[in-house]
Amino acid sequence: MSLRTAHADYWTFCHAILPDVSRSFALIIPSCPEPLDKALCVAYLICRAADTIEDNASLGDNQRAVLYDALLSAVDEPEDPGLARAFRDAWPAVPDDACGPLIEGFDLVLSAYRSLPGELHPPIRNCVHEMVAGMRSLRAVETHDGIAFLCRDLSELDKYCHYVAGTVGVMSTALFEARLDSPRLTATPEWREDGRRLGLGLQMTNIIKDCHVDAARGVSFIPAGCVDLTSPSYRLRRSGRVDLIGRAISHLDAGLRYVLAVPAEQAGIRTFLLGSLLPAIATLEVAVPGTRHHPKIDRAEMTEIFDCIHRHLADNDALTAWYTERRRRTLAALTT
Repeated sequence: MSLRTAHADYWTFCHAILPDVSRSFALIIPSCPEPLDKALCVAYLICRAADTIEDNASLGDNQRAVLYDALLSAVDEPEDPGLARAFRDAWPAVPDDACGPLIEGFDLVLSAYRSLPGELHPPIRNCVHEMVAGMRSLRAVETHDGIAFLCRDLSELDKYCHYVAGTVGVMSTALFEARLDSPRLTATPEWREDGRRLGLGLQMTNIIKDCHVDAARGVSFIPAGCVDLTSPSYRLRRSGRVDLIGRAISHLDAGLRYVLAVPAEQAGIRTFLLGSLLPAIATLEVAVPGTRHHPKIDRAEMTEIFDCIHRHLADNDALTAWYTERRRRTLAALTT
């Protein structure tokens, strides 16, 4: 029995499929208050569907274009179940990985989206449209040893990270704003920009962490100028690693300002945001040596992070101290 058949209720389906496509988000989204938790769950699943189109190497450009169009139509008019089915039917073959059930059950995701309060639809819809527009523009700028490099420099990497994650930061901030209507927080343009940059920092951290995995499938989001092209295997140059990790940290620093501006009484939103930010700065520390194929923090470190969040959720000084120490160790390791 398929996951889609077993979970005919759309919210049951969404909550069941989320851990399969993102265990990290599945851990932290439930901390948000309703209906933000549901909105973020649905938004992530829709964005993951877009990402599945981008990542699927078996698709040709024309097939990708058809799928993007079908996805946007389904998001624009969620009340029409036929559009969700059209998106599913536009796939030449459903992916055989964890995203396959998501594509098969996308009509259920759209049903969940349709059930959200109407004011939550525009931020999600705008995010998906901008994300897809960026994905459509993605092209290899140069190729070396069978690896397609998709960004010329760090500015283009920032631009890519905006399309696939900064847009999510913008969307999340828009979803939070009504909930954060408080004299203790003024939603300034600077605060919103820090939220966007948190998305950039998280995505850049993932790109650094996954660069060897991506190269193995013939793709590099990291610019060729940061890579040792004389090496027989994909390897970052020392200066490239310094530039990349320094850039990611600068975005995460903005993310820390963004999180600490959220009033302490908004425990769920703080937990959600810190559950992304703190693992990211810890991951960069692990990635600094550049000796591991897929660097990531272990279970003990993750337990420590969530213990820190639980104990110091409302203590900006303690949270800043924890973050600053990991940041210091990462930068120190870069210069040794």
